[in-house]
Amino acid sequence: MKLSTILNFCILVFFTLLFVNDFFPDTTIAAVLTKKIILLILVVLVIIQLAQDKGRYKRMSKKAYIGLTLYTVGLWIVLTLLGGQSQIGLSFTSPLFYMIVVLLGFDLLRISRQAKRDQNEEK
Repeated sequence: MKLSTILNFCILVFFTLLFVNDFFPDTTIAAVLTKKIILLILVVLVIIQLAQDKGRYKRMSKKAYIGLTLYTVGLWIVLTLLGGQSQIGLSFTSPLFYMIVVLLGFDLLRISRQAKRDQNEEK
């Protein structure tokens, strides 16, 4: 297994732990791994990932972007349905949620148009 795959998996796991910690701050996991520790680990993992790529720019594919977006929103939904309440104010009644959804939609549209443009330039 490649190091970048392992790093990406670890980043996803700690991102998930950060979400769980935010929605359920009174759990044992939240007592052991505080938000600050999780954020520190995430920053270190991202720095290692960037150093491992040696400055090469890797554009995220549309499938990966959509998958990551759906995972994040799905996690948000599941944690809310499990009775969690976000400490930073993430909720479906919050205008922040709708702003994020609209911005992600515009960003996905931009990525899609850019991919089509790049594909046409290659021909």
